[in-house]
Amino acid sequence: MERIDGPQNRRSRRTRAAVLEAAWQLLEESGAEQTTMGAVAKRAGVSRQALYLHFSSRAELLLALHEYVDEKLDLASSLQPVLDAPDAEAALDAFCAHLAHYHPKIMAVDLAVLRAQGDDPDVAVLVDQGVEIWHEACRSIVQRLADERRLADPWTIATATDLLWSFMFPETLQRLTNSRGWSLDRYRELLTVLLRRTLVAARGPDVEPNGPS
Repeated sequence: MERIDGPQNRRSRRTRAAVLEAAWQLLEESGAEQTTMGAVAKRAGVSRQALYLHFSSRAELLLALHEYVDEKLDLASSLQPVLDAPDAEAALDAFCAHLAHYHPKIMAVDLAVLRAQGDDPDVAVLVDQGVEIWHEACRSIVQRLADERRLADPWTIATATDLLWSFMFPETLQRLTNSRGWSLDRYRELLTVLLRRTLVAARGPDVEPNGPS
């Protein structure tokens, strides 16, 4: 049956989008502590009752915001160069560029969601699922290195994956750019150098596949 998109549905979607935009702005401007349900409702120009009709809790709002931000910022396009890279070394470079150019845009949202997991078991479950997806994505890059005989000793697929995965979390990026004054270009450049020199073996016939996985 064809879905009828009536005025009430359109109005509901507009309200939901306004709430998510308001939450995003508040996180960027004031931090997680100031992004309360009341503050979001006020910024969005809706009543608290209307807000709770869309999001039953702050945790639910933050999780929906994370999905919304990834869609608005086109996460898929940022990751595409990693997938399209001609070899593992190029994929690693593209991964570093993604971390430097995309993750700063979602840092405030990431930090808020990660902190919320301690207060809400439902958020904790979803965060665990999300970070496991991060881990699998990092493993795919490392697996390419191993398959192409470019994974350096003494790294295994498991340990190299863990290292890449650790850079997916926002705290290191936050400290280096906010506290130490690194530019995003410097972060990308030095992270690329670090990971290349640490994980990538020199080309040659004597480089053996690494394990165990």
